[in-house]
Amino acid sequence: MFGCCCTEKEEAFDSLAVDEKDSKLVKSAPALSKSATADSAAMDQKNCYMVTLPRGPDGKPDLGVEKSDADYLMIKKMTPGVAAWNELNPASHHIGVFDRIVEVNGQAGLGKDMGRALETPSTGDVTLVLQRPSTRVLTLKRPGKLGIIANYMPNYSLKPWIDTVAEGLVADWNKANPDSCIREHDRIMSVNGVSHPPEEVVLQMRKQDDTLEIVVMHYVP
Repeated sequence: MFGCCCTEKEEAFDSLAVDEKDSKLVKSAPALSKSATADSAAMDQKNCYMVTLPRGPDGKPDLGVEKSDADYLMIKKMTPGVAAWNELNPASHHIGVFDRIVEVNGQAGLGKDMGRALETPSTGDVTLVLQRPSTRVLTLKRPGKLGIIANYMPNYSLKPWIDTVAEGLVADWNKANPDSCIREHDRIMSVNGVSHPPEEVVLQMRKQDDTLEIVVMHYVP
């Protein structure tokens, strides 16, 4: 059965400055405006890979897409179409949950625009460039502010994402650990072992525990 799953009902998102008591809305940074995968070297450097999927009878590829971060599309779940692709292709090109869609038929741009492209019925196969994230673990010691703002869409986001990295413990970690740094739009998987729901993950970062272990899905910029 085919049909793009990125047409789920839109909801308002919550944005939490984890060092403050009140929620606040902030503006996200823009996504890529041009292709970042012009050659194979760039593909490898950014952990990107290419897939080609057929369209179903409705003219759409069989994809389950999470688009709560308007700047970036992300694979939300395994669908029959994705499972069929994975069965026929090597592990290096297997589509996974949390993989980010960075191009649709050679075009890069804001996630919301690529989402509309996937939702528009057409003919022919769909070629996607996807980016595979890596797992990074931060161990932060209090006292001090974390200095991040995390966003999530209630009842829709798989995990919260980092909207802003300002002055604080996370920025200090990034400076001290450049090979393990995190950045805006990375996904926060868990905090001190708490991984669900997204709002509870964020609230864990507000607690004044002496040590915070934060597990993040990181995407190479």
